[in-house]
Amino acid sequence: MGRITIRDVAKAAGVSASAVSRVFTEGASASAATRARVNAAAKELGYRPNALARALVGERTNLVGLVIGQARNVFDSLFLEALADALARHGKNLLISLVHGEAAVDEGMMSALDYQADAVVVAAGTVPLATSERCLRLGVPIILCGRVLERRGVDCILGDNRDGARQAAELLVRGGCRRIAYLGRGPAAFSDAEREEGLREALSRLGLSPVATTTVDPDNDHGFAAATSLLSARQRPDAIFCGTDLIALGVLETARALGLRVPEDVAVVGFDNVPMSAWPSFRLTTVDFPIAPTAEAVVERIQARLADPDLPAIVRRIPTRLVARATTRRIA
Repeated sequence: MGRITIRDVAKAAGVSASAVSRVFTEGASASAATRARVNAAAKELGYRPNALARALVGERTNLVGLVIGQARNVFDSLFLEALADALARHGKNLLISLVHGEAAVDEGMMSALDYQADAVVVAAGTVPLATSERCLRLGVPIILCGRVLERRGVDCILGDNRDGARQAAELLVRGGCRRIAYLGRGPAAFSDAEREEGLREALSRLGLSPVATTTVDPDNDHGFAAATSLLSARQRPDAIFCGTDLIALGVLETARALGLRVPEDVAVVGFDNVPMSAWPSFRLTTVDFPIAPTAEAVVERIQARLADPDLPAIVRRIPTRLVARATTRRIA
């Protein structure tokens, strides 16, 4: 069977195609009797109006493009779900463009514009200058999520990575830790760079500095090899602050394999507060990344931009908070 069209509904209802169109167009005039016949025929045939086609006739499609890398971890999936939910509450739908590497961001953004997206959210890589200029000429808002890029018309919304790292550092030091290491994904990841900087700044104020800064293998997000190297050293750290919860869980598994006690021999702190971190077998101390508030802030900014395209660009950092569990020492 082919797709049910407006003409099929019109034939079944015994009215014209234009009458069916008026019934499914908000604000258009149609008699109560016509509406009843058309709705009954549409229900019987299983017809649903083409929302995209209707939107293209107006000023808005109510589509928001999300340019994102491969959603390979829990955090990415949680953010995607939160953004979709926040958009739905505002009557908008999510259009996803998966990209591989920063070089593909331009293509992903152009794909979103091909579908007449009202706005584009970039959660992968940076925004190419030429692409951002094209979007701005078309009046399409660009929201950069998870990193900062000072560019005209580009709003940036992200969690407060540095302050989260500060909270983690102060907790570890209050717990008696002095040899604190950082294990992350490396400076190429914007959030990791800020978290490492936040740790260094906080420790410096306390008269300390990281004893090691190590990067995980990009093909092994859990960081088992890097954690084994750190925890097998003659002067091993007494605490490891990790750029993500996934890395931190890998550190916990490595510590157990080496016969080390957590937090007595080594304290561990993650970042993100993904649901797995609270599991009884982990009970990971972590910095809670405000996924839902960040998604809501993105949607609020989209709404503001659509209402006033000439608003000055902003950089908004959503507060993070420490969640203390069993992998750090109790503080009296």
